[in-house]
Amino acid sequence: MRLNTMFPESCVVRKLVLTRDGSFGSFAATDILKATIAIIYRQRLGQEETESLANRYLHTQEQKVRLGFEFPQRRDSFTIGRLAAKLALECHLDDVLPNDVAIGSGVFHQPIIMGASVRCCELGVSISHSDQICVAVIHHKGHPIGVDVENLAEADVVSVLSDVNARLRQQFFKLSLNEYEAASILWVGRESLGKVLTTGMTVPLKLYEPTSVSEVEAGFKLSYKTFTQYQTQVMAIDKAWLAMTFPAQTKIDFGWLRGT
Repeated sequence: MRLNTMFPESCVVRKLVLTRDGSFGSFAATDILKATIAIIYRQRLGQEETESLANRYLHTQEQKVRLGFEFPQRRDSFTIGRLAAKLALECHLDDVLPNDVAIGSGVFHQPIIMGASVRCCELGVSISHSDQICVAVIHHKGHPIGVDVENLAEADVVSVLSDVNARLRQQFFKLSLNEYEAASILWVGRESLGKVLTTGMTVPLKLYEPTSVSEVEAGFKLSYKTFTQYQTQVMAIDKAWLAMTFPAQTKIDFGWLRGT
């Protein structure tokens, strides 16, 4: 029985609908335009349930890592992130057992899928979590996707907006977004873009500044001057903000997120 079937109130998993106007590289559209998202609502999943699921879904290597954490909060974040990734993977590849696959870490601490299945070799994963929710997205490596979820602290609003130019501020104003909402959208967008680029927050943040912000079906879209090949869509979800960065010529249907 799948995790989201066992705990339907705690988890959401969905295969995303992708369409694209640009090229597909060396791959067929049917292969590259596939992605699956999993959302776990942390407050709805008890500690005993989490431990039980970890024993069932996590690879022995992941179990060794999680049990090596000194602090419970760090262990819980690692565990829930891996569970979200396995939930998405289980839906994405229905012939692969989640506990046969390990989510390792690269030199920049980015998650890496490690499994014997040839189909796993073509896949990438992006993971993020806040205090309320955890999100993971499985995607084809030929079509990168970065995800981030944040609940920005009020104290960080001023610093996030400190170097935003007047033109961009005016765009947020026209969308009737207050300073907290604008700062949240900018911050979560930066984080997800940094994950796609595998740079994180190690570069000057000015490089991540969007040239435009516009309203779309399920939230807001950010476009960039420095990274014109990417776009970011940001949506409000369960008192947090969810951002997904992906190629600019691709469209993803996020209409299903309404009401989650």
